[in-house]
Amino acid sequence: MAKSRDQKKDLLETYKKTITDSKSLVIIRAKGLTPGESTNLRKKLYDFDSSFRVVKNTLFKLALKESEFEEEDSLNNYEHAVVFMGEDIVGPSKILNAFLKETKNKEGKPKAEVVSGYLDASKLSKDQVIELAEMPDKEGSISMIPGVLDQAIAGVANVLQNPVQSYASILDQAFKE
Repeated sequence: MAKSRDQKKDLLETYKKTITDSKSLVIIRAKGLTPGESTNLRKKLYDFDSSFRVVKNTLFKLALKESEFEEEDSLNNYEHAVVFMGEDIVGPSKILNAFLKETKNKEGKPKAEVVSGYLDASKLSKDQVIELAEMPDKEGSISMIPGVLDQAIAGVANVLQNPVQSYASILDQAFKE
């Protein structure tokens, strides 16, 4: 159903507000996602203060431009959806990545694919968006810290345990090269 001029203005303003309120966004080319699949993704993203929305290409492209984001040329063709992310960008990226791998058509091809994204108004390539999904989340990063500290402390303790031997070892390595 065609939208009236007022409806289009309202939608444009909604897009602009959502863009500016988001820390990051990912543009997806959707090829036959069912309403159930879309709803399932929305539910999973909700816990991360993120949202999933199928967009009107022309209006979304205009909203990007008016929000001073770099223009996205892929919005000229096909149906697109956008994942708008809050402060946590790794968690929703992981959910999106898993969703894209799970949703396949009858031929086994993905129903959706990442086109590009934005992080703090900087444009990201498809590969950069996928790299975001592969980063450890906040809890994973925090759990790595004790291991790093343990290794550093063990190194310091080893050097302090026998400083003369450590100094001789360093000199020996220096003169070998």
